[in-house]
Amino acid sequence: MEEKHKHFARPTSQRPPSMFNLTLWTILVGLIAGFGGYLLANYILPSDSANYFNISNPNRDIKVSIEQPLTNFGDDHQKSIAGIYKILRAVSPSVGQPLFSADNFLGSAVVVTSDGWLMTTNQVVANNQVSVILGDKVYEVEELLEDEFSSTVFLKINEASLQPVDFQLIDDIKVGEKLFTMVDVANSYDHLFATTYLSNAHYSSDKYLYTDVVDYYVKITGENLDSGAPYFNLDGNLIGLSYIMSDETVLLPSEYLRQAVKHLLNDTERPRLGIRYVDMENNSGFERKGSLVYNPQYAAVVYNSPAYKAGIKSGDQIVAINNDIVSSYRTLTAVLQSYRLGDKVLIKILRKGVEQDIEVSL
Repeated sequence: MEEKHKHFARPTSQRPPSMFNLTLWTILVGLIAGFGGYLLANYILPSDSANYFNISNPNRDIKVSIEQPLTNFGDDHQKSIAGIYKILRAVSPSVGQPLFSADNFLGSAVVVTSDGWLMTTNQVVANNQVSVILGDKVYEVEELLEDEFSSTVFLKINEASLQPVDFQLIDDIKVGEKLFTMVDVANSYDHLFATTYLSNAHYSSDKYLYTDVVDYYVKITGENLDSGAPYFNLDGNLIGLSYIMSDETVLLPSEYLRQAVKHLLNDTERPRLGIRYVDMENNSGFERKGSLVYNPQYAAVVYNSPAYKAGIKSGDQIVAINNDIVSSYRTLTAVLQSYRLGDKVLIKILRKGVEQDIEVSL
């Protein structure tokens, strides 16, 4: 039997779907499926990952896990960081009424001994007429001492079980490492947390240095929060306290702060050598090591100082103290801080190319 075939189809007004319409349908279905998956992941399935986008709740907290260790450090250090305020007399605040305002805030301090000693800078405290907020308590200052060498001030409050900070050794400070700080927030017992980076671990503002004051500082990126603000590394050790010097903010280095605490606890004084000098390794034009006793404006050797009495002269090159080599990171000033007032040291110098030892009573 012969098979019959249709020669044509019946005419119709319907047209097959175009590629454009198919594309629109594909996009729409994909969007619906994606949004459904998002809702499933956020509201049905358990999740411990960060939530970066939420249409239904734009005020939901964003979790950044990489910063969590820093905020943990911050929480641990709140008991070691105090706020210094102008003292207020006859204050009887009602419940919820703040004790101090931002106008009363002077700066920060850190706990350095468990029995009530705090450290700040002389730019924060000029006398003992201040109040200290530490944790959820307000203290009056019972005693005040100053270390002129480091420009730091010690405040004594009536407390016997405080949490002192740890000091970082200068040899372990690295350029580029991340630091964090916390300062007191006025009108509350909370602290403000911030992070920054260390940009210079051994910064000198002038090439002419002096043995009787701090000779180098630590620099950080960005702006500091306030005077005396403490900066810590990721191990939780104190790197320095912020200090304004020559219209720029630097950190008083932990090396000198730690030594200031040592003298406080031992009731000793820092040595004074009385020499103005140039760090030869850190200044262009000098290839020799050590420190050159020289200053173009002032007497290189202060009159009647220990160095003057021992016979050290302008132009002498100091290369070591008691066999401790003087270098760019162990400057003359830094080496001297290992001693105290009254110690005798042997200073090795080069005078007109001839090496000799000079005994100095500090």
